[in-house]
Order: sequence, then C-alpha cells, then structure tokens
Amino acid sequence: MIKSAYYGNPFLGLFFRANDSVALAPVDAQPKNMEAIKAGLGVEAVQLTIAGSNLLGLYTAMNNNGVVAPNVIEPRELAALKKAGLNVHVSKELNNAHGNNLCVNDKGGVINPHVDSAEKKRMEDALGIEIVPLTVAKFTTVGSACLASNKGFLAHYAANEQEMASLSDALRVPGDKGTLNTGAGFVGIGVVHNSRNFVAGDASTGYELGKVEGALGYI
Repeated sequence: MIKSAYYGNPFLGLFFRANDSVALAPVDAQPKNMEAIKAGLGVEAVQLTIAGSNLLGLYTAMNNNGVVAPNVIEPRELAALKKAGLNVHVSKELNNAHGNNLCVNDKGGVINPHVDSAEKKRMEDALGIEIVPLTVAKFTTVGSACLASNKGFLAHYAANEQEMASLSDALRVPGDKGTLNTGAGFVGIGVVHNSRNFVAGDASTGYELGKVEGALGYI
C-alpha cells in the first residue's frame, strides 16, 4: 500500500491519471509523487498541463483504449498526449471536467446524465466501451464518487442499492462502498490507479486502503 500527497493535498485523483501504459502527472509533481507512481503502478509518467492547469485527473478520463480530453486543451498538450502513445478524443462537451463526469474501466463505464448523448457516443467510440448515464449517491459527478478497475469498483459510501446494482451492470464487475482520506466519500479523486495497483492520498487510513484493495481486486 503506497500513499502520497500533492503539495499536501491528499486528493491525488484531481492531479494524476493513469492506465497500464502511462501516467499523466503535473509538470511540478514532486519527486516523491513520481517515485510513488513508478513503484506503485509500474509505469513511467508524462508530465504536462491540461488547459494550462495541473488538474490532469479532473480534466481527463482514461482506460487502456483511450483518453477523453477537454475542449480547452492546448495544441502542445494534445501533442504531448499523442506522443505518449495515447488514443485521444478531444471532447466538445461543455461539462468538460471529464475525470469528475466519467468512471470507466476496459469493460464499461458510467457518465454524468447531463452530458450530451451525441458526445457520449463519441466517448464510447474512443474508449471502446458502452457508457451508461447514472448517479452515485445521488451525485451526477460519478467520476468523483466512484473508482473502477477491471476487477471491481468502490463507490461513495452513500450510494444506494439500486445505484450499486446499476454500477455493477455498467462496469461489468462487482463492487463495494467506502471512503478515502479519513472519511471522504469521493473515492474517485482519492487515488491514482491502474490494473496493477493504486497510490492513495496520505490521509487515508489502513481500513480505507484495505477497502480499495478488496473492492478493486488487488488481493
């Protein structure tokens, strides 16, 4: 179990995003962040900005098939993503915090119901999956309230049973409910992860880390 923080902020999922081949990291990520990602996830990291911002995890959604980038991405940033070997879809969706609005794995995904249906179809094509409009704990920002791997998912502790069943159907894996960073239900922004492992915010307890390990199938 590896923990880290970005300049004291334990919500790593706002700043970092990863799949099994590459991690996206802020240009000013600290050496301890880069070491944690390399050791924990087994990938090298590409350091860049998105729309001039270090909120890479907030702006992007990614699986092993592709990455959804926001409409405000700059040409040099798009070039950096493509140079890293990523299949990039630049979404025209105005709700462009894709990390908050999407929770995906390689089998399926869920999306903020407010996202345009035509744009949702383009995201499905880029990510190679079917994406289902859904809420989690009544929040439309499903990417912040859910965390998924190809073996399982962890949802906001207040998700109801109907939402849990719908998440399992959409992501095609079993799941559990929990928290990170000592009680925060927004588990999707509490870690950076891929199919190998995860790096959690350093405010997370051992019990919370165990929940992630079990729910996402790392043990």
